[in-house]
Amino acid sequence: MSTQSHIDKVNLKPMIMEYPAHVGAPKIEPQDLTAFKTHGLNKVDRVMKRRYAELVKEAEILQNSLLLQQEIYESNYKFEPKIGEVYHLYEDSNGNKTLSLIGPTEWNKKHLCSVVLNSDMTWTKLEE
Repeated sequence: MSTQSHIDKVNLKPMIMEYPAHVGAPKIEPQDLTAFKTHGLNKVDRVMKRRYAELVKEAEILQNSLLLQQEIYESNYKFEPKIGEVYHLYEDSNGNKTLSLIGPTEWNKKHLCSVVLNSDMTWTKLEE
């Protein structure tokens, strides 16, 4: 036979229950969390949209860099470029591209851009 009363069996921690533990307990009403959820969702939405825009911008930069790498490595040149040196990319009337040491003021071809070879073998476009 058990010595524990029915009140003890209900719950030993009535303050954390989601409902009243006995008749004399105060009424428990759920809070309206609509404003909290709306505010939280709006804040998360702003953060995610900002991060998405950053990622799109990074992807565009990466894509432009990849196109530059392909354009330079597929161009015509008959020398091994040195790391840290400035080179110039030209396009002739046939659409062929040439990488050269000759500066834009010294050659009568369409100058596309000036680039420098980095130590990781990527090319960086120099601002004109």
